[in-house]
Amino acid sequence: MTDNLLSSLNDVQREAVQYTDGPLLILSGAGSGKTRVITHRIAYLLEHHDVSPYRILAVTFTNKAAKEMKQRLDVLVDGSVSQDLWVATFHATCARILRRDIEKLGANAASESVSRSTNYTYTRDFTIFDTGEQVTLVKDVLRRLNYSDKQYNPRAILSHISRAKNESTSPETYQNIADGYFERIVAEVYVLYQDALRVNNSLDFDDLLLFTVKLLNENPDVRQFYQDKFEYILVDEYQDTNRCQYELVNLLAGTKQNICVVGDDDQSIYAFRGADIRNILDFEKDYPNTRVLRLEQNYRSTQNILDAAWGVVHNNRARKAKKLWTENDSGELVTCYKAMDENDEAGYVGTKIEDWHAEGVNYKDCAVFYRTNAQSRIFEEAFRAANIPYQIVGGVGFYDRMEIKDLLAYLRVVCNPNDSMSVRRIINVPGRGIGATTLDRLINFATQQEIPLFDAIQRVHEITTINRGLQAKVGRFARIFDDFDASMLPTDALDYVLKVTGYLKNLEIQKTIEAQNRVENIEELINAVIEYEQNTAEPTLSDYLENVALTADIDTMETDSTDMVTLMTLHSAKGLEFPFVFIVGMEDGYLPHKRSIDEATEAAIEEERRLCYVGITRAMEQLYLSHASERRMFRETLYPSPSRFISEIPEHLIKHVDRYRSLFRQSGGLYEVVSEDTVDYYVDQIVLHPKFGRGKITKVSEAGQDVYVTVRFSRAGTKQFAASVTPLQTVSD
Repeated sequence: MTDNLLSSLNDVQREAVQYTDGPLLILSGAGSGKTRVITHRIAYLLEHHDVSPYRILAVTFTNKAAKEMKQRLDVLVDGSVSQDLWVATFHATCARILRRDIEKLGANAASESVSRSTNYTYTRDFTIFDTGEQVTLVKDVLRRLNYSDKQYNPRAILSHISRAKNESTSPETYQNIADGYFERIVAEVYVLYQDALRVNNSLDFDDLLLFTVKLLNENPDVRQFYQDKFEYILVDEYQDTNRCQYELVNLLAGTKQNICVVGDDDQSIYAFRGADIRNILDFEKDYPNTRVLRLEQNYRSTQNILDAAWGVVHNNRARKAKKLWTENDSGELVTCYKAMDENDEAGYVGTKIEDWHAEGVNYKDCAVFYRTNAQSRIFEEAFRAANIPYQIVGGVGFYDRMEIKDLLAYLRVVCNPNDSMSVRRIINVPGRGIGATTLDRLINFATQQEIPLFDAIQRVHEITTINRGLQAKVGRFARIFDDFDASMLPTDALDYVLKVTGYLKNLEIQKTIEAQNRVENIEELINAVIEYEQNTAEPTLSDYLENVALTADIDTMETDSTDMVTLMTLHSAKGLEFPFVFIVGMEDGYLPHKRSIDEATEAAIEEERRLCYVGITRAMEQLYLSHASERRMFRETLYPSPSRFISEIPEHLIKHVDRYRSLFRQSGGLYEVVSEDTVDYYVDQIVLHPKFGRGKITKVSEAGQDVYVTVRFSRAGTKQFAASVTPLQTVSD
């Protein structure tokens, strides 16, 4: 078994798998097979060293990566051994630890002092609040402090609180170090926000990490339990760890120090989330006996793509020495397209994809990366006009849809009646005649009595400002939960909600397209719950809700089943690969982003350079970069400079292209530049318009000094354009 396990590995991968005792740092370049190394290393421990699967912890950053790791392990090792392994994200790992021991933290889970009654302590049935619920909670706190959420952006406040938590900074400590007026406002909100979470028996995502570190630090028995339990620890994407995650890993590693971290400092791109590149750069200082191995053979991309990536990233100073190489062919040159404007840019991308598709390339093999989500709009419009199917990663996710959040809120209240945010969401959904005024009076009563909202609902007869008719309606809502049991299977619980609330029936009688779409989403939710139960050894309602809470956008991205072009930010692209990649908006101001340029720090620009490197190394066969000569932004026309990162790619690796496709060589590079001559259009020629898509020329005529082109589009009908100003692009045969 051991020989077969190692035979598919290269020399460095094999050494990484077999070096099992003591700290190990694996510097794994893009596409160098790090998942293969991690899974083979686990299989080697199980098969060659007879390590129990219960003694191994493997931590990843996405559910998608954890799932892939488990699937590979089940192939490598006979049986379903992955079910006995802890292979999970940081947040899922922490949630599992807290489900067992959070009650040992007591009332002061996240702070040294509390502003409300200490009757509220965390219990194992805590809820995990998503971003929307966190924003609502901050708005509530701002109102309590008599601040306007228009003046103080709740998301900006949450960002500061999140950064503080990632740095293991408590509300009290933050109050002491707050510098400036806005930070002092954040400090006030932070205390009450954390207290409100506790009253709701709820945690946000950062609390999962912060509380686990606090639990292990303050409870030697709990810390010793996990240090004894995990004989071997493997951490994927270590370059993306923040201070809390760094502390957690060190606490779990203990004195045995059988810790293997895998990462690539060149792909550290999450500083805005608190990731600290120093964690990987200084790993050898934390563990002086560390063995360092470099995975530099790339199995994904052509050599030209790798050389282009190296040309960019080697300009960074804060990095470990390494350079990717491959046995793959040199491949095509990198194409850099100079567009007239954003419409021309989107049209060019659409044209290339359509041309490739006509030659047999699947849409799903193509991806468009951009720096900010707002850049997707023009490509969506162009793709819709050209009938190019696409998906956006980072849009409204399935679990963020209204009907899904409504139904899950019912299930969350069953598991955690103290979750007042969920109670507020569903008290009048579907409509029960319980309006905002009644809800406000219930909330005020709960605040005065220092009780959860659901307890106030059950005591509605004590609230004299609510009349008897409304009291009866509130009482009927409370009785929904009388026969609701947290021990129900998720499928039974969901069926019960749909039956007793009439939620589905209410949609079905509306007979609208929107209602039908919502019905279909509910049917998909039912399918998801069934799939969860089929794939889980001991399914429970609380475990299902936790899985949903920890699901990220990237985990729900369609891959093999649907043929669509993928549009996503460069940050979302990490960990993925596509044969054909476009990185658009390659301009100073977008990439590197204006904020990084304004910071004028080397660290800020280096992170943007790493982001560019990540985008380049997603490409397997062909890479296209594009920038616009002019771009509209906030009602202004800007004339941006091409990204400085383009000039860092060696000229012999890049082919520059502009709108009119005339070729010549300059300074060793292959260029296509604007021709001064009018493009020759002819009848039956296929052209592409950024708004109307593909069309066929039916007439070409002259009038005065201009040529007019008549085009028949499949969906937009017949249009006429002046050749001197037309945005038409010719489609090569």
